Amino acid sequence: MPRLSDAELVTLAVLSALLGYHCERRWLRYAHAELRGMFPCLPQQSGYGKRLRKSIPMVTAVIRFLACDTSLWSDEVWVADSTPVECGRSAETARRSALAGWAEDGYCASHSRYFWGLRLHLVCTLGGLPVLFALSGAKADEREVLLGMLATAPRVLADHPHPTLIADRQFYGRVFERELGRGRGAAATSSSGR
Repeated sequence: MPRLSDAELVTLAVLSALLGYHCERRWLRYAHAELRGMFPCLPQQSGYGKRLRKSIPMVTAVIRFLACDTSLWSDEVWVADSTPVECGRSAETARRSALAGWAEDGYCASHSRYFWGLRLHLVCTLGGLPVLFALSGAKADEREVLLGMLATAPRVLADHPHPTLIADRQFYGRVFERELGRGRGAAATSSSGR
C-alpha cells in the first residue's frame, strides 16, 4: 500500500499546475519545504514521477470530471489544431533518446522549420477548455488523428451531439468532412489561413 494516497497524489499534481511549477524537481523541493504538514509522506522525485505517470488515467478522469462541472463544458463550438513538441535537435539525441520510434522528423509550417519530436493535438472550447487531446508522431495526418480522438471519446460526443468544429486548412477536405459527420454529428468549418 502506498504511503501517499491517490487523492493526495492528484492534489499535489493539481497544486503544482496551479502554482506554475513546470519542473518536478523544483516542485518537490517546494513541497518538501512548505507542504510537509499537509503531506507528511511525500515521495522523492523518482517515486513521485513514476506514480504520477502510472496515474495518468485517473488524473485524466479527474480533469474531465472538473471540466464537466464548468459552464465552458456546454460550449458547442470547438477549435481543433496541433502544435509541434520538439524532443531534440541533434542527430545524436534522436539516436539515443528513449523516444526513438515515437518521435520522428516533421515540419511546422507556422514556424517554417523542421523538428524532431511529436505533435500535440488539441480540441478546445472557444473559452480555452481542452475537450480532447492526443500525442502523435510528427508526420501523422492531422485529420486521421482528429477522427481517432473523436472515435475514442463517445461520452464526450454524447454530451455534445452536434458540435461545430473550427480548424485550419490542414483539416480541409470533402472526404474528411463527410467522415467527420458520419456517426459523429459534428459540423466542420475551415479557416483559409493560419
